Amino acid sequence: MDFTGKLGKYKIIETEDKTKTLWSEFFDEACHNLSGAYEETLYNYIQGCHIPEQIAQGSDVHVLDVGFGLGIGLKAFMAQLETTQGLKIKASYTSMELDEDLFLWSAKETFPLLVFTKKDNFYTSTHPLLSITVFIGDGRKTLPEAFKNGLLPKFTAIFQDAFSPKKNPALWTLEWFNDLKMMADNQVYLSTYSASVSIRKTMIASGWKITNAKGFGQKKTMTKARLVGLSDPILEAELSRSTTLVLTDI
Repeated sequence: MDFTGKLGKYKIIETEDKTKTLWSEFFDEACHNLSGAYEETLYNYIQGCHIPEQIAQGSDVHVLDVGFGLGIGLKAFMAQLETTQGLKIKASYTSMELDEDLFLWSAKETFPLLVFTKKDNFYTSTHPLLSITVFIGDGRKTLPEAFKNGLLPKFTAIFQDAFSPKKNPALWTLEWFNDLKMMADNQVYLSTYSASVSIRKTMIASGWKITNAKGFGQKKTMTKARLVGLSDPILEAELSRSTTLVLTDI
């Protein structure tokens, strides 16, 4: 069922793995790869951020999902946690959504058994395996402010799953990746579907160490990043030869 939110119309699209994604009129783009919304989430973010390994090690796992959308990132994370209930770890999921109507619709459609409570500019929900917080509004403002006020954990996994740089540039700039670095645990894993030269140069400029990885579906490559270690030297050399500019807010 298609619907209209604060940012315009949303069209429901079935992807090749029979799970659904959304096309946003405001961003003129779909939230997921049409080869498979859920499978892409598993590949790019659950596997890309080594969630199973973090859980198996008994580490606390704190996920930041950049864009709530249909809530597929949360659904996939919960599914991973449910397979390892015997492990005593602390887990949390944090996300943000610009369109409050979209969040409320998705929460009802994807998580009918969860009860979300609004507090100031965010919604919270309790689950036996994790705590859930979703901020409403501009994540560039809400998340750093919440972090500085001690309301967020240090993230061990970042699903950099925003709409594309052309459609949503604010979530791909040097300043944004600096904010992510500030909010991240030193051992964090960051994963994104993007393999853009400008994005990769921006990530390196903000202190992230990047590597190339095979992309999902028909996409040739994607990007993984950490705050420790070194960037892939071949990739870094290729990027240094490019005249493409780093993305900034200015």
